[in-house]
Amino acid sequence: MLLAVAKDDIFLKRMKIPIFSGIAFFLFQFLAEFLTAQEHIADVTIRFYDLTLPLISALLVLYRTKALPILGLFFLYSFFCHPLAATLVLSSQLLAALISQVLYYWNTGKRSTVSFGRSKLTPQRIGWLVCCNSLLYVLFHKCLQAHFDPASTTEIFTVQTLINLQWMMNSCITGIPFCYLVLRICHKPSWGLQYLRHVKATVKSGPPTLYLAGWGFLLLVIMYCLISENLNTLLFTDYSLLWLLPVMLWGTVRIGHALVAPLWVIILMLLGNYIDGYISIANTLTDANHLHSLIISSTTIFIFSLTIVGTGVMSARNLKYTQHISRLYRSEPHTGLLNFQALSMDLDKHSAEALCLIRCPELNELEQTYGVEFRFEFVKALSFYITKLLHCSGQIYYSPGHGLIVRLNTLPNIPVFYQSLRDFRFQWKEAILGLNCGVAYTCEKSLIRNLSAAIKQLNINSYISLMHGRPLSLSPTVPGDNIVESGIIRDVLQQAIDRKSLMLMAQPIVSTMLTAQPVMSLRGKVHYHEILIRLKTAEDKLIFPDTFLPLARKGGLLPALDITVIEQTFRFMQTRKDSDPDCHFSINLTPESLNQTDFLDNITTLFKKYNIAPCRIIFEIIESEFIDNDNVSDVLRTLRNAGSKIAIDDFGTGASSYERLRLLNADILKIDGSFIKNIIDDPFSYCAVKSFCEMAKLKNMEIVAEFVENEEIALKLAEMGIDWLQGYHIGKPVPVELAEL
Repeated sequence: MLLAVAKDDIFLKRMKIPIFSGIAFFLFQFLAEFLTAQEHIADVTIRFYDLTLPLISALLVLYRTKALPILGLFFLYSFFCHPLAATLVLSSQLLAALISQVLYYWNTGKRSTVSFGRSKLTPQRIGWLVCCNSLLYVLFHKCLQAHFDPASTTEIFTVQTLINLQWMMNSCITGIPFCYLVLRICHKPSWGLQYLRHVKATVKSGPPTLYLAGWGFLLLVIMYCLISENLNTLLFTDYSLLWLLPVMLWGTVRIGHALVAPLWVIILMLLGNYIDGYISIANTLTDANHLHSLIISSTTIFIFSLTIVGTGVMSARNLKYTQHISRLYRSEPHTGLLNFQALSMDLDKHSAEALCLIRCPELNELEQTYGVEFRFEFVKALSFYITKLLHCSGQIYYSPGHGLIVRLNTLPNIPVFYQSLRDFRFQWKEAILGLNCGVAYTCEKSLIRNLSAAIKQLNINSYISLMHGRPLSLSPTVPGDNIVESGIIRDVLQQAIDRKSLMLMAQPIVSTMLTAQPVMSLRGKVHYHEILIRLKTAEDKLIFPDTFLPLARKGGLLPALDITVIEQTFRFMQTRKDSDPDCHFSINLTPESLNQTDFLDNITTLFKKYNIAPCRIIFEIIESEFIDNDNVSDVLRTLRNAGSKIAIDDFGTGASSYERLRLLNADILKIDGSFIKNIIDDPFSYCAVKSFCEMAKLKNMEIVAEFVENEEIALKLAEMGIDWLQGYHIGKPVPVELAEL
């Protein structure tokens, strides 16, 4: 049956029959009568392909009770203008169509009027509109004929009756969808145009033109053999009927049922009118032989029609599922927009004048406030807004990890486009928000073809665009080393953690007593070392913490990094247990590590594993609001009780430093180098360091001064009562294996 062109779940129950549709019904009925062929065999009329009953049934399917007036007029016309035999035939057809339509509507309900080709309705339509309709017609016709024409035969179970029944079923299964198509096009021509576009798209997406030409030529050859009266050759008999099925099935599957179904109706009309071409009574010995040939051919044709219809419906359903899966594969599930995979596929098929990336980092924060649904609704709204701005000159794609990507067919006025984006407002519940977006684009074809590299560079430039407040153009000359290096650094960092192969550096921290009087013999420790870390690439390039720590923080690797540093330090100390049994080290801990619930257990395990006395380790933590956390305080208290010392690093740079110093229980205070380096020339720095020292002494804390760069600073700090000095003047970081412990 004919396939639905579009989703017409909006049913046609309120449709009124326009005058043009009524006129089309009568004109098509006259044409159907003209095209209908029949034969009289043994005083019985055999009607071949007949579109009258399909036309009446299609009108009832389309308009239901609203079709009754026009059918009444049609009956009156036939009653007064046609002989009794024709009126009996029409009466049988009307009764059969009305009863089968009532049963069909009772079984299917409001969906009964939708376009043909729906797999869910096909069994009901074949059952009620084809089988029941045809059977009722044959029974009513026999009964009416026996009542009004006693001279006619009243026997029902005859070969002629079976032939009529099969041809009528053949007419209904193909003719009702065809008549429905014609009537609906007359009712709404725009729907007809949509149907033609659907046929065109189906044919265009089907086999190559050469295959289509070969199929059409083969079909013409078969039809020529069937309708030509040349029975001296086997090909010009009903033998050629057998070749119709594979040819039509191939067309149904490969070309589409929307085109093949009307074509099959035309073929059936020709087979009905030119039946003498392949079954001629002149070449049969008796009426029985001729009837036998007719019943075989009618059965064959009906089976062909049933197979073609079933194959068409199943093929259409499979095509629909395939298209649905393709849409899912090419679309982002939460927004329905085309995804990165679709962009890659489209760039392979179509050229692009430019590629533009639009990114809004603020979405991440707003998502935490309003929920994840906010992000998806914002993206959909912005996509719709951009579509209107571009006037169909571009296609929009969405990649959750990057943002909106626009494939531009023509390059718009980018500054105007950027300003329009800044004017966009998104309403979410009661809030109206304007989110600034970064815009980066490129017109370089070579860069667009290398999609992965292009997106990476566009991504980083979109951030720069957001900071500068203007769109940025990207060209192949723009270096992408930072992006590539970030990836390399992340990989090197992960491998160093997994293999426990961080490069440990040691920087000495020396007592001011040793600095002032280097020859004096002192009791207790006069120096210890702070552990610093570096990464080394395969090319022996050193990577410093200010480069890889932000990546570690972003990737959630800081806790693992701290544990790795501690374990590598303990392992080194174990190797020096004989030569340097009293060496001390200071190790930095990040707030992320201190907040881990299993951090303390891991530290305790490492102390025991490497047999390291806790008193030999100083843990440095950054002065921040994290150390006010109860869990962090418990961890620090436990470490101090075990024997380790706690140092507050970079003191003076955090908020509320004095208040925190009053409440904090620690052993060592490390003054940030920004105060130390200016202590000679800046009275404020001097007074700040002096006040830090006085308060630390009240708390019985030792003091370490960082960034000691020369002798003058070292002496000044010693005069102020600083306990320990650290900096390049004291000693530069060296690999821990080379440090003088």
